[in-house]
Amino acid sequence: MFNVVTIAREYGSGGADIGRRVAELLNWECIDKQIIEHATAKQQVDRNWAESADERSYAWWERVMYGFRKGDPSMNLDASPALPVDYDLMQKTTASFIQQAADTGKCVIIGRSSQCILRRHPHVLHAAIYAPITEKLERMKLRHPHEKDLRGLLEKIDADRARYVHTYYKCDSQNHRLYHLCLNSTFGIDRCAELIVKALQLSGASVPEPRSLTA
Repeated sequence: MFNVVTIAREYGSGGADIGRRVAELLNWECIDKQIIEHATAKQQVDRNWAESADERSYAWWERVMYGFRKGDPSMNLDASPALPVDYDLMQKTTASFIQQAADTGKCVIIGRSSQCILRRHPHVLHAAIYAPITEKLERMKLRHPHEKDLRGLLEKIDADRARYVHTYYKCDSQNHRLYHLCLNSTFGIDRCAELIVKALQLSGASVPEPRSLTA
């Protein structure tokens, strides 16, 4: 029986909003920014850096430079703004936090490769949210009102997330076999959330009936 939901999402698709709405409908905890807060406290790093490192892995050239710095005692790693701490450690901290949350249950986990971390967990329903490019760009205008190349930023963030999934979990985030549900957010935030809750119900999970689906 499912008692955890993971939400994979394209950037700008509204997936995080859908995940929060699912948590509200179920009265479950929504695990999102808490992951960054936990990593910040655990590693004792700057929150701004933790946010910038969220769902990121080393590019090949970053990993080469990082290895070079670690191998040369004359180079002060802490003095480098590009790599203040180890991204690998950030990933391990994130994965551990997600596993603990899933073991506790009754939570909705947004992103952070949770569909891969928990892919063998028997009580987790995995959903993926996507949207047409035009709709994603409209959402991004609200988040990044001063950005001149919204499409370029969108492609970069999605590429960073895809590389993170592949680097650490050897998964393709576009592989539909990772998910129980793949939803187009043009259905609307509320309707997508209700469909996820309905899927939980159909699986036999003891969850409340979404009101608008029974109206």
